[in-house]
Amino acid sequence: MAISIVVGYDGSDGARAALDEGVELARKLSARVLVAYAYGGPKSYAGAPLTPRAALKEVGEKLLDEARARVAGSGVAIEQILVDESAAEGLQSVARRHSAEMIIVGTHGESPISGFLLGSTAYKLVHTTTTPVMVVPTAERQQKAA
Repeated sequence: MAISIVVGYDGSDGARAALDEGVELARKLSARVLVAYAYGGPKSYAGAPLTPRAALKEVGEKLLDEARARVAGSGVAIEQILVDESAAEGLQSVARRHSAEMIIVGTHGESPISGFLLGSTAYKLVHTTTTPVMVVPTAERQQKAA
């Protein structure tokens, strides 16, 4: 069975950096990339339904198509996966179902405190999953650090 790497993708700069890193790592390891978008999360607020699930799923499908186009020609096998769960829980369930060796997510550059308060997916993953997690800064942050 091939090595599997889960990459969380939401179309953000951080997600694009994570996908690029995941594809590069997969190329080196002859692994496959499971590009996942979790469209779950709260289904209502104060009893009122939030955005219809079908609309969120449609957004996810478009984002996963964007991810596939981004890695086209890379020679790396990718699989697109939609999950009706919150981001952290969805990525963890994909990793468990596919016995993935790693989960890769991008960061939006929040401070540790704001990430904790806002519910950063990376923060939740690092503190709740048993699957190794790689958190990739945006390309802009990588350039600033260089």
